[in-house]
Amino acid sequence: MVRTGSLVASPGGEADRAALKAEAGTAFRAGDLAAARDALQRYTCLFPSEVDGYGNMLAVARRTPADGKMLARLALHALHLAPARPGPLVALLTTLAERREALPEGLETFVSRFRGDQDFALARAIHLHRLGRPVCAERKIRRALIQIPDRPRLYHQLGLLRQSESGSDPGKAFNEAICAAEPGSPIAAEAAEHFAANLHATGDLVRAVGLYRKALAGRPDASGLRANLAAALVDCGEADAAEAELQRTLILQPGHRDGLWLSSCLRIGAGDFSGGYRAHHVRWTEPHDGARTLEFAALPLWLGQPAKGRRILVWGDFGIGDEIVFAPLAQWLAGQGAEVVLETDPRLVTLCRRSFPGLTVVARDGAPQDLPTFDFHVPSALLARFYEKSGHAAELSPFKADPERVAEIREALGPASGGARLVGFSWGGGGARTSWSKSTELADWRLLLSCPGIRLVSLQYGGAGGTEGLPEEILPSPVRDLRNDLEGLAALVAALDATVSISGINAHMAGALGRPGFILLPRLPLWFWGREGSGARWYPSLRLFRRSDTGWEVPISDLSEAVRRFLSP
Repeated sequence: MVRTGSLVASPGGEADRAALKAEAGTAFRAGDLAAARDALQRYTCLFPSEVDGYGNMLAVARRTPADGKMLARLALHALHLAPARPGPLVALLTTLAERREALPEGLETFVSRFRGDQDFALARAIHLHRLGRPVCAERKIRRALIQIPDRPRLYHQLGLLRQSESGSDPGKAFNEAICAAEPGSPIAAEAAEHFAANLHATGDLVRAVGLYRKALAGRPDASGLRANLAAALVDCGEADAAEAELQRTLILQPGHRDGLWLSSCLRIGAGDFSGGYRAHHVRWTEPHDGARTLEFAALPLWLGQPAKGRRILVWGDFGIGDEIVFAPLAQWLAGQGAEVVLETDPRLVTLCRRSFPGLTVVARDGAPQDLPTFDFHVPSALLARFYEKSGHAAELSPFKADPERVAEIREALGPASGGARLVGFSWGGGGARTSWSKSTELADWRLLLSCPGIRLVSLQYGGAGGTEGLPEEILPSPVRDLRNDLEGLAALVAALDATVSISGINAHMAGALGRPGFILLPRLPLWFWGREGSGARWYPSLRLFRRSDTGWEVPISDLSEAVRRFLSP
């Protein structure tokens, strides 16, 4: 008779069975995997023909560095004892997917046995996808749906697979999952949430909001889901509705990162600077997985500590427009006695070097270099908080265009202008989520197009009509690549008498250069534009015209008249 601990390994009784299960379970829940494994080993010695022992050993081994072959042996033991139960193979596939390891030899015969099982089909598809075989993964799901149709979890997984592949549209699969699921069920809510996120990313905001609300009907306490709804409402321009959802989010979870960040942006935009900036840091102090701020984890974040004598890396965390608006804050920080290195978009390097001689300006190119030589890092947008706190004691430095290119552009445009005043003009553009809210049609601008004594110069660089087929009232840009040649764009804007633009890079460039600009804003623009008034807090040379609830007609008319008066002799 062989003894294992205090128990006799022949034959086990019910008391032994219950005691070992309890011991293994208690150890597993406490995180003591070695003790759990020891109890299960004794269990399999006492009850070698019971599949639960090997299945539970597999569950423990999955959470240890055990190699794939050992896991496969445990799965095989369980499968031989219970050939009709796919659980062990599902557990093995899930683990191998997490580790991105192939299925060991000897298990392929079992793979064909469970093709009609939903859990197995899901695990197999996820495993194949993690191994870099998305086509095979989708094929497994589609075959399973032929054998076991109308399974919402399969449709949902098909949507997730397609969502991760560029060029694939997951919407139909998510919609099928919603239709196949019981109304109000967790899988219906989950599919609605993923479908909404997909629509949100592509700019279909009205449908996205509806689906977020549908998902919330099944998961009313899901704070992250509610924060996503708030973000979609912000993109729709519905500030009051977004704020209401954010209040509910922060009641459910007071420290919710995305809820705090979005609430911060809305409050700053509404003019509540002291309250809004209070949580403005959360984007960087509690970053998402994969956020760029994690690349600077070796350095402390600058949060207003004494800057004199410190070496600080300032970096841009948003789009090109945001980098332009906040770049002068790096010069302000240098004025506090810090040695500042500004890391920026490569297209802005020479422009920033000319404009901010007190800085060292480097191009953003992959991972940041020489971090040990710095005392702190700080994203340029976060500097806004501390500049506001300083009371704007120091005036921000403007950008400076290359004077030689400015002269060349003026010379090139002179003959074409016919003596008229030259106005840069951009009427559309933006990403999928924003273009619909801020872009206009060229036909909306008939008053500006017919304004006497003015000649418009296109600042379009794609979308909303581009520069092909321009009407005769608009001159083509003398800068060939406005998207990438930002030195050329700066020189062009500096050479013009004024700029008319939606809230894109052309608006930022005019404001940063201190040139006259007339800017058309959506109902709920980004936080740094503010929500009210005709003045731009960060760009004193600009005048703002905000979309009304009835559309673009009134603000475009007012803007066109303001341009006419400004440029009248």
